[in-house]
This record gives sequence, C-alpha cells and structure tokens, in this order.
Amino acid sequence: MDDGLRMVQARACGAWVLPGGPTCAGVARRLFQRVAHELALDPESTDDGVTMVSELAANTLHASRSQTFPVNPELWLYLRGAGPRMELVCKIFDTLPGWVRGSAPGHTVCRVPADAMSGRGLEVVHELSSGRWGHHLTRSRLSGTGIRGKAVWFALPVPPVGAVAGPGHPVTARDAMTELEQDLSTRGFSGRLVRADDPAADMAVLSIASGLTVWCRSAAAWLRAPGVAAQQWSYSDLVEVEEQAVRAHEMIVATADPFLLVDATRGALGRLPLSGESGGISRETRPGCAPGKGVAGFAIGRVTRLPAGSRRRPAPWSRSGRRQPPWRPACCARPTG
Repeated sequence: MDDGLRMVQARACGAWVLPGGPTCAGVARRLFQRVAHELALDPESTDDGVTMVSELAANTLHASRSQTFPVNPELWLYLRGAGPRMELVCKIFDTLPGWVRGSAPGHTVCRVPADAMSGRGLEVVHELSSGRWGHHLTRSRLSGTGIRGKAVWFALPVPPVGAVAGPGHPVTARDAMTELEQDLSTRGFSGRLVRADDPAADMAVLSIASGLTVWCRSAAAWLRAPGVAAQQWSYSDLVEVEEQAVRAHEMIVATADPFLLVDATRGALGRLPLSGESGGISRETRPGCAPGKGVAGFAIGRVTRLPAGSRRRPAPWSRSGRRQPPWRPACCARPTG
C-alpha cells in the first residue's frame, strides 16, 4: 500500500491487484480511502469516491464469471492536471473488453426500472462524479504481458496541498520519452517501439504502431493517431499521455478486427476522441507545422504490413523528394531541403 501511495503522490500511477472474489469491492474501498485521506480530499468527495470505486469493483465480478481463465482486476490511481484543476483519477481494470449486459454505456445513463435488482452501478457513478467518468479499451499494468481489457474510470478534484513533490519531473524531451518508453514496455509493447531523439532541438518521437506516435518537445507532450484531435500535456502528466497512447492503440486494433470491435462495444463505434477524459478538444496543428508534419519539419512516416518472409528496407527518400540519411528512423525522418 505504501509504495502505491508514494507513487500517486509523486505523479506516477499507483496500481494494485484486487481479489477476484466477493472481497474485491471491500479491498478497493480501503485502498481508495487511504489514498484519498493522504491527498487531503474533503470528506464528502472521499465518501463519494469510496462508493464509486465499490460499484466499479463489484462490476468486475461479472467479467470474471464470463471468462474461462479470468485475470484478477486491478485498481489504478494517479493525479492529473495542476493547480485548481488537479484531480485524482481512479480506474478499475478487468479483462472483459465488452459488457455482460447490453451495449457500451454512454454518458447519458438510462435509469433502470424501480423494481430492478441490479444495474444501478454506473448510474451512481454518473451522479456522484458529476459526469466525470468514462471507459476505454486498455492493457493491464501489472501482468507484464500486455493483457487486454477495459478500464472504467472517474475523477474527483484534489486540493493542491494534497500532491507531494516527488523526485522531480523530466526536464528534457529525452528524459520524458525514456520514462514513457519504459512504462509502455511493461504493458506489452517492448520490442515494438521505434524511437528517435534530437537533443539539439530538445525533441523525441516514439512510434508505437502505424500512424500512432508520441512526441515530446520543450516541456510538452502530445499524441498523433488516426482520427484523434490534438492535445498537449505537460511532463507532469506523463501517466495520462501513456494511458491515452495505450487507449489509441487498442482502439486501432479493435477497429481493424471486427470481432474484437463487436466484443468491446456490443454496438456501433464512431471515431476515437480523446475528449472522453479531459473535456472538449479542438483540432489544431502545432505552431510552425504544416498539416501532416511534426515540429521542426519532421515528417511522420507510415508503417506498412509486409508479406510473410519478406524483409523491410529503409525508404531512401523523404516526402520532400530528397534523399535522407539512412540512420534516421522513417517515423522521424528530417527532410534535407
């Protein structure tokens, strides 16, 4: 418990394995209450959070009963934002990508019949969180193998006094990207990441999959993914950057596989927004960047699937039509013109 608490206070992510039986909700309540107390949440918010985490943890029992080889659920807690906008994010992970009953719930929660014996959990979360809740596809944090599933989350405001200074946030883009790369590797992405650094420009780029890249430059991090609007985070919010990157990757995978998509949603799925966790986000391009370009003229390459047995050869030409150095990864190739 103490290690997880210290990680939350230091702007990392505290993660705990929850029991897979009837005691799951009780353990989640005690863990949340301890962290909320140390972060100086007011009593009303703490009580609301305890109720919500109990509801979400209890819902994981449906996931374990519907799977042949269930994996224990997980509780994730981390801080997001700064100053008066700082909040404690609480997520419950389980390995069922979809929902046992009905379609994936939206923010317009329909009230269940008065005589129903169950089904009010998300309705309670919606009311107590004032709409600051959601769900998304993701990967386990504690399995070490990238087990897929979903996370259901809510967020509560935290007084600035509740955040305890940790060892310090990354200062350079290289340090920030190293932290992100290490965290993503623990979630099953090890050996699949392609990275390029430009220390002179204080910039680093990490390619996770085709069209999905994370960028760090000048104390700001942002994500580029198909159909995703642009948003920036500071280096103090690298946990959120990691969460959004994993979410975007899992949605790309699910969209490419109709069976996974149906299993995850039990209904129709539209474009992937990032606004589910942090309010509306406008479409915008980084200052000084042309559409489809990164900062400082870096072009974003595309990764294509090759037939089995074939070998990938580095493309010698940039989008500008000029030859580029062979040592620079295609995801971050700098045009020479």
